[in-house]
Amino acid sequence: MTGARVAHPLLLGLANIHMRTRTKLSSRAFLLTALLPIPQYLHPNQWMRGMLEDRLIHECLVIVLKLLMIAAEIGIMMSDLVGNVHHCYTPLAAYIVDTPEAWMLVCVRGKTSPFTMASYLEVGDSFRHPKRTRSVTLEQLANIKANPNNLEAFFEACAEYRLNGVHAPFWMYWPYADPSVFLTPESLHHWHKEFWDHDLHWCLVAVGVLELDFRFSILQPITGYHHFSCGISKLKQVTGRVHRDVQHYIIGLIAGTAPRHFVTVVMHGM
Repeated sequence: MTGARVAHPLLLGLANIHMRTRTKLSSRAFLLTALLPIPQYLHPNQWMRGMLEDRLIHECLVIVLKLLMIAAEIGIMMSDLVGNVHHCYTPLAAYIVDTPEAWMLVCVRGKTSPFTMASYLEVGDSFRHPKRTRSVTLEQLANIKANPNNLEAFFEACAEYRLNGVHAPFWMYWPYADPSVFLTPESLHHWHKEFWDHDLHWCLVAVGVLELDFRFSILQPITGYHHFSCGISKLKQVTGRVHRDVQHYIIGLIAGTAPRHFVTVVMHGM
């Protein structure tokens, strides 16, 4: 925004709109509902400033979405396109965010899975950890006896459960809202960017930088897809569309050179 003023936009949409329609900017399927403030706090401790920012976002969401929370509990009369009136409910179907915002909404600290009970030391385990459900997080918050107004003491008490210090998450007031359900994968960061930052680097090591660049450079140009005439190892500041195009090619290019089990892992990771 202008004038050195920044805000966090909150967009609202309907889950029953088809994805192809919803993702088109010209469809205007999302409504700008509110601009959440991003203030500058004077607290000398950066951890306390972060906790205050997270608390403010949750409090703003409670205020802005209060009517939807009420409608989710008791329902509301709505008319459809032809004028028929229906008794409707407004559950929270999905909340599209990136990973740092997911941590904030689930009320956990960084380097902690927002979807499971795994900490940063356990994300590489070979088994699936239990889900971080609504009831689990609320039970952990109830077990903390420190006063939420005592920022340092409350934040220290939250460390046992790796919580971020938010004592009243917005979804606790929304019936049937569960972070393990409404936090869905976001394609740009969780699929395309994750592949570019991790899987592609493994492919470069497994096949070799020069060899993989050469294989990309001799591909036949295809209309609608990016052509990598100089390879991909030196690309900088590329878009999500380029990430996606590389994903389309990568399995065919590493097959026959990289180990078979490695190719299978990369394929299932996409």
